[in-house]
Amino acid sequence: MFLKLNYQKNKIGGKKRFFASPKIFKGLLNVIYQEEKPAKKHYLHGFTLVECLLSLSLSLIILVSATEILSRGKQIFSRLKEEHESILIAVTGLEKIREDLVKAGTGLNLDFEIQNLRPLVAQNSRLVIYSKEKKFKIQENIEPGANIIIVFPDSELSSSLRKGRQIVIKNRREGEFLSITAVSNNRLSVSPAISYTYGSQESEILLLEKVEIFLDEKQSILRRKVNDTSGQPLLEEVTQFETFYDQNKNLLTLNLMAGKLKERTYELFLFPKNLF
Repeated sequence: MFLKLNYQKNKIGGKKRFFASPKIFKGLLNVIYQEEKPAKKHYLHGFTLVECLLSLSLSLIILVSATEILSRGKQIFSRLKEEHESILIAVTGLEKIREDLVKAGTGLNLDFEIQNLRPLVAQNSRLVIYSKEKKFKIQENIEPGANIIIVFPDSELSSSLRKGRQIVIKNRREGEFLSITAVSNNRLSVSPAISYTYGSQESEILLLEKVEIFLDEKQSILRRKVNDTSGQPLLEEVTQFETFYDQNKNLLTLNLMAGKLKERTYELFLFPKNLF
């Protein structure tokens, strides 16, 4: 508030003096009155104990619900992930079986049927596949009834030709499916005894690769065995493995049931192209 001072000149004395107008006194009284007037009290409104308990209870309920939802979501995600991995592993195992089946009869180049030799054997829960691994030349002629085959020395004989391996000896007209019973340098003992005559110039020996796929029912594991090695796990949690080969249609059918959390059925159909 501003106070107005009237400037007036004293006519008698000729001196300049200041006179306060009545408005100035009124303003001073108002200022004094406002200063002496007691200040109003302001009260802050807060939460009561009941309100605090209710809010905490609601917060706790929301927190527990959110935790339960997250836990269920995590369980569902883990289950879906395990199912996806199980399907992927099963498909990978079937693809490996398909690769082995495609190789059935590869390299044998047989224009005639050899007794007891079937490049593809499908019997219930067992699958046997034969294909050519290596080829050797015989060094001497072989007469019927012999059980010794002499081949040309080779650096791979000791690692390839071993007891228990299967071979095919053949010429342009005949052929036989034999098993090696013993190996001594470049001399092979075979069983059964040889039935035909084989000349050294036109005859050869085919070392076979044998792949066997079978179901280990005790451990529910599908195993893959190559030659005389131990069966390695190919697929776990397998409860059923069935194979069937229709020679007339040249169609192989494979049924597989596997799964850790949920069993699924897988099927494979294949037309082998390297059989007789």
